[in-house]
Amino acid sequence: MDRKSVQEFLEQNAIETVIVAGTDPSGVLRGKRLTVPYFLDIADKGITFASFLMTTTTMDEVLPGVFDTGIPDVRGVPDLDSLRLAPWEPKTAAVLMDWVDASGAPSPLCPRSELKRQRERLRAMGLAETFAMELEFFLFPTSIERIRKGGWADIEPGSVDKHCYSVYEGNFWESLVARIRSCFEREIEGCLPEWGPGQFEINLRQTDALSMADTTVLFKTAVKQMAAQEGIAATFMAKWHGEHSGNSGHIHQSLRWAEDGTPAFHDPGQPDGVSELLRQYVAGQLDVFRPATIFFAPFVNSYKRFEPDSFAGVMCNWGFNNRTVALRVMNDSPGSTRLEHRVGGADLNPYTAIAACMGAGARGIEQQLELGPPAEGNAYHGDAPDQVPASLSEAVEATAASTGIRAVLNDEFVDNIVRIARFEVGVHNATVTDLDRRRYFEMA
Repeated sequence: MDRKSVQEFLEQNAIETVIVAGTDPSGVLRGKRLTVPYFLDIADKGITFASFLMTTTTMDEVLPGVFDTGIPDVRGVPDLDSLRLAPWEPKTAAVLMDWVDASGAPSPLCPRSELKRQRERLRAMGLAETFAMELEFFLFPTSIERIRKGGWADIEPGSVDKHCYSVYEGNFWESLVARIRSCFEREIEGCLPEWGPGQFEINLRQTDALSMADTTVLFKTAVKQMAAQEGIAATFMAKWHGEHSGNSGHIHQSLRWAEDGTPAFHDPGQPDGVSELLRQYVAGQLDVFRPATIFFAPFVNSYKRFEPDSFAGVMCNWGFNNRTVALRVMNDSPGSTRLEHRVGGADLNPYTAIAACMGAGARGIEQQLELGPPAEGNAYHGDAPDQVPASLSEAVEATAASTGIRAVLNDEFVDNIVRIARFEVGVHNATVTDLDRRRYFEMA
């Protein structure tokens, strides 16, 4: 979108505020709200931020060594093609940014730029990508203000029982969910009550990888804002309660040949209709299964979602249309042949996770990796060469020691994710929790 088209778009929609935003490595959307005249002034050159946001946690802790850098500026440059209405706020539009350094080069720590790099890796092979996200979240009849005052311990779930796919149960939340659909009417396929009480799943319609990541970060922020506006609370955290299901963030992915648009994952000459390219793409993701987990499960809480018989991808395996595997291949028809990555939770950073999928898959194609046999039946209890790390601490070490993951993502990007995760582990290890007091206050 050129500058003239941008100005016309803003005028036609009576926009008064433009949100310019980009994600930090943890997936938190960072940015500023600008007046329209000022946005038009900086639309081409971008706007500066303190660079600590490229190395911080979800709680804005300044990590050791950051002050030694002097904390110079990092610049966010709007991608004008991502400009869209933000109807969850009045008279507002939103645009996503890429982080660049002083020279104008993409920051090696920028999740959005890393996703672009992996996209170009596939396109150099003559391939174009299609991605879609399934996101789960919980809604609670509790105001976010009460939760912010420390009311986490006695949060009541949004319903008494599980009502997965229930049209009747969905009615009780329709005032909010209908509003969500209206704000993303072109991006949402459908929505449904999920496996947990008060849990919903919304499927985002397939598009290219960058657009899907952009939509996902805006969607998560918008859902939380709209819930707060209605006096309730929403969470995308991976596991909000030990007795209730986790929130998944499944990633659907397919490739086609850019020249003629034909499906690259389908081969009519094979009995299962699956191409050798798809097998290599899946093998590439399995080859870095453990060290890549941190890009799909970035927080300490993320690993509490990983349980057998839980619908979460836990084992290093794949299979045809099997929801108990980590990588599920669907081959119902040539055009819908695709791979579903089932490891991630809804707490993932979509840019980082999608980049890891594409980069690992591209490496599998480049190296012509071979794919083993598919798992069948309940793959949680079958033979698998490995499984996800048991904790963020274990995941950090698996990533730090891996040469394979550094052949997928750039070194500085990986090192930054590892540094933030190690700090996160240290915070949790040093914190005395209610569980500590419950177990040891009297009985120790």
